Amino acid sequence: MEERRMPRRYRMDGTGQTRRTWNGKLPEEFNEKDMLLFAIDTDIVASGSISDSTRDTIREAGYRYEGGNLLPLGKPEKEDFMENQKSALGVNVKVYPSQKEGNLLAFASATIGGCFAVNGIRIMNSEKGAFVAMPSSKGSDGKYHDICCPTTAEMRKAINEAVMGAYQKAVEKPSLRGALQNAAKEAAARPAPEAQRATDKGAR
Repeated sequence: MEERRMPRRYRMDGTGQTRRTWNGKLPEEFNEKDMLLFAIDTDIVASGSISDSTRDTIREAGYRYEGGNLLPLGKPEKEDFMENQKSALGVNVKVYPSQKEGNLLAFASATIGGCFAVNGIRIMNSEKGAFVAMPSSKGSDGKYHDICCPTTAEMRKAINEAVMGAYQKAVEKPSLRGALQNAAKEAAARPAPEAQRATDKGAR
C-alpha cells in the first residue's frame, strides 16, 4: 500500500470561511504539481494505490512519482512515452477536398486506434493559415461547441498533424498531375532538334 503524502489542515479563505486545505493550500491556489500530488493522494486514500490513469497523467506532464515526490522525467524518457502513446493509438485519416470557394478547404474523417471513428472534421482556412476544426454543433447559446475533441495536448497534436499531413498529400497529387501534363504539352510543342527533323524527312 502506498503511503499517504500530506496531512490536511484548515484555514480561513478570503471570505472568512474556514475551509480544508491540502499541504497548506486551498484548491484555487494549486499549481500543476499540487494538482498531480493531490490526485495521487486521493487515489491512495480511495484504493491504496495510484491508478494507471493518474500515472499516465503524471508522465504526460513530464514527471515521475518516486519516494513521495514528483521528479522531472529525462527528455528521452518523456519522448519515448509520448511516442509509445501515439503508436498505441494510431491515427488514420481520409481527406475529401472541397470544390467550393470559401474558408472550407476539406472535410476529413479519422480512425483512432483502429476502433473509434470521428467524421465531420473540417480543415478551415484563416488569416493565420489552415487549421483543423473538430465536429461541432450549434448550441442554444448560438455558439458552436465541439461534439468530440482530444482531451490531451499530445492527442490534439497527433490528430492535427495526421489530418494536415493527409490534406497536404491530397492537394499535392492533383498539382503533380497537372505539372506533368503541362510538361508533356510543352515538350510536344517544343521544336525538334535538327538531327531529329532530318531523320523524320528521310522516313518520309
